Amino acid sequence: MKDEIPNSASQWARRAFLKASAASVLGLTFSSLPTLAGPGRRKNFESLVPVDKKLSPAWIKSLFERGTPQILRGDELKYVGMPVGGIGAGQLYLGGDGKLWHWDIFNQFIFTGAEHYAKPMIPDAPLMQKFSLKLGDKIISLDRAGFSDVSFRGEYPIGVVNYADPNVPVAVKLEAFSPFIPLNTDDSSLPATIFQITLKNTSSEPLATTLTGELENGVCRHHRGLGGVLQNRFAQGSGVTTLLCSAHATLENSGKKTDSPPLEKLSDFGTMGLGLLGGADETSGDKDVPFSEKLIGALGKKLTLAPGESQTVTFVLAWNFPNLSIKDSFADCGRFYATKFSSAQAVVEYAANNFSRLEGQTKLWRDTWYDSTLPYWFLDRTFLNASILATSTAYRLANGRFYCWEGVGDCKGTCGHVYMYAQAIARLFPDLERDLRERTDFGLAQMPDGAIHFRGEFCTIAAVDSQSGYVLRALREHQMSADENFLRRVWPKVKLAMQWLIKKDANNDGLIESNQHNTLDTDWFGKVAWLSGLYLAALTAAAEMADEMGDAEFAAQCREISKAGQKNIVRDLFEDGYFINRINPKRLDAINSGTGCEIDQVFGQCWAFQVGLPRVFPQKETLSALKSLWKYNFTPDVGPYREHYKPGRWYAMPGEAGLLMCSFPRDDWDYDQSKGKGPDWAAGYFNECMNGFEHQVAGHMIWEGMVQEGLAIERTVHDRYGAAKRNPWNEIECGDHYGRSLASYGVYLAACGFEHHAPKMHIGFAPKISPENFKCAFTSAEGWGSYTQKIENGKLTAEISVRWGTLKLKTIALENKKVHLARVQLGGKIIPATFERTDSKTLLALKNVVTINAGGKIEITLA
Repeated sequence: MKDEIPNSASQWARRAFLKASAASVLGLTFSSLPTLAGPGRRKNFESLVPVDKKLSPAWIKSLFERGTPQILRGDELKYVGMPVGGIGAGQLYLGGDGKLWHWDIFNQFIFTGAEHYAKPMIPDAPLMQKFSLKLGDKIISLDRAGFSDVSFRGEYPIGVVNYADPNVPVAVKLEAFSPFIPLNTDDSSLPATIFQITLKNTSSEPLATTLTGELENGVCRHHRGLGGVLQNRFAQGSGVTTLLCSAHATLENSGKKTDSPPLEKLSDFGTMGLGLLGGADETSGDKDVPFSEKLIGALGKKLTLAPGESQTVTFVLAWNFPNLSIKDSFADCGRFYATKFSSAQAVVEYAANNFSRLEGQTKLWRDTWYDSTLPYWFLDRTFLNASILATSTAYRLANGRFYCWEGVGDCKGTCGHVYMYAQAIARLFPDLERDLRERTDFGLAQMPDGAIHFRGEFCTIAAVDSQSGYVLRALREHQMSADENFLRRVWPKVKLAMQWLIKKDANNDGLIESNQHNTLDTDWFGKVAWLSGLYLAALTAAAEMADEMGDAEFAAQCREISKAGQKNIVRDLFEDGYFINRINPKRLDAINSGTGCEIDQVFGQCWAFQVGLPRVFPQKETLSALKSLWKYNFTPDVGPYREHYKPGRWYAMPGEAGLLMCSFPRDDWDYDQSKGKGPDWAAGYFNECMNGFEHQVAGHMIWEGMVQEGLAIERTVHDRYGAAKRNPWNEIECGDHYGRSLASYGVYLAACGFEHHAPKMHIGFAPKISPENFKCAFTSAEGWGSYTQKIENGKLTAEISVRWGTLKLKTIALENKKVHLARVQLGGKIIPATFERTDSKTLLALKNVVTINAGGKIEITLA
């Protein structure tokens, strides 16, 4: 929206936008919303959040267009920092010109807050690593100093940098990535970055060159004041030459008593390595220097290129720093990767020995993801937050535990009511979420009465939203498991957690009214729509799981309360077109959004879509609530609103669009009343635009058919993180690479209308964008691949192709209005099947279970 969203409110008058109203452009008829009864509209509210969003029709059209991959150049390279390490292995950025920066691999605590949105980090490399070409006597570095034309394309997990210069007879393409293979967590957790560098002779003469990689020894870089020696050694392995960087204490200091622990116990003690696949033709040789000196090693490959010829050289950068302690959380917890590899050299050799598979499957996933009909911008934004797993937000500890900050170095304990928004981990690496459920949430964090402390062992509070989320996530993790074993193990604890929530609902009317701690960091009181809505979704999920576990009595209890709650939440809390909160008159001192239009008011229904549950909010009122969020909370320029309501952090600057957390369109409630006697830091949340919440609403709108509005909200997040302004790969809330932004993958699932229940061997698709010609990637419990469908003259043809792993199927749900004939084929053979209509879907039931292996596909025709 860069060209359509103004830099300030006053620019609207100066720009020649087409005057398309929100009602006509977005297909919304707000006059159909209930008229405000009783309290009226707040005076001048439309000057803060205009009803007419004045969105350009050309911009709206671009939301749906396939478009082209975004190539960054010039000033757009300034802030680029794409994570290129493994899951839980530290944080290392690939810069826009191909240079590495932000070397957070040395187990140092780094705190981040909200500041990097307004003031993005500038690339800074504390140690030297580079690649260069030698042409005759000239050394040309692979960066903007060596080439006049540098471009970057980021398709996470792979960053591609192209170098060209009219004065250099070689064109260079650099592809950098860490192996990333959905469902293969260990190979996606390597402390390594692979660099594939392709050189092409652009001249008319044969060309001799040497491609060299250099690496500074960064071992013990934070303790160079101690006595020690840096050591570089070159080792020849099977098809790879490795520069191994290490350190050891000096002989004269090794026995001295100091205040510091022994060198080998330091956080930044370990090894680094740079490997060259195929072997090196040149090396800088083995060297030792004292800590007071800098030590740089190099190894190179000689190439002779005929005119027009291309050759590819592959380097592997690896690290192994096992002595991890997480500040205020874990002492001497160690790195998971260090239990698999003894040194950086071992990592390099593993990557070299398995290179064909690691590279091939990483690129296969990248190609599968982008082999889609969905817009490139949408594919970029909804997936790139998976890179959060490759930052210092996420850890895999030596004992196998998966653990996360909220954002890098900020707020400990894998916070339940932050990560309940996240959808990417469960779909890409479901074993990590299962570990969280079993080891932490339904393990050490759960109390005998069923309450789950939402920061694990790091708090003593249960939160209503996260408690509901744990139940919902248990169902999701069950659905993403190959069989029922996970659910059987956790079900007693899940039931106990649900029973704790039911006790909070004192009269079993489906609405919780007592103290309700939540993700906005205070206790709310009274009937709170979004918290009770999550409770209703959890009840429905618990009933589904109880059915599968043969607990009919508990299933019936959950459904009875849920049924009452669905009626009561509309009767008591739906007013003036959206869901409000009924304040406990005895707790007016507490923070509460009251009759404000709050962003999560129908979050429970969004969760129901994610796990294929029946409706927990009625459709009519839900659509009205979502339309109200668009009307009252979405603004093309947050500036005027934030000028009026000043408290809160900046995640959208004046001139940028966003969906406000809570607005106050009615004159019976305002920010000051919502604040009560609470602090501005907490009540200020209402005035912010927080990415994770925006992703949630965008996805929900798409699920409900409000596709244009959902895409518009998602695009505004994407545009706020445009490369010319800040790092596109760092969505910030309370800290860098904030975990809640993993919700963006849920927006993708909504666009695909995806459903999956592996133990029941079920999969389904109901595309919301161009269903007549649609293609997308999908992941299941045991495999991943592509789904394709075409609709023509009422006939739907579809293919489910598996590209990795396996997919077992018994039922398939597709969306088609009228079906008289269904045909299913596997490998050209007809598969016996029956079909029935359920709501708007056609449910195909295969006579026998079908297993599709990698390379296979099942074909479906509905007519």
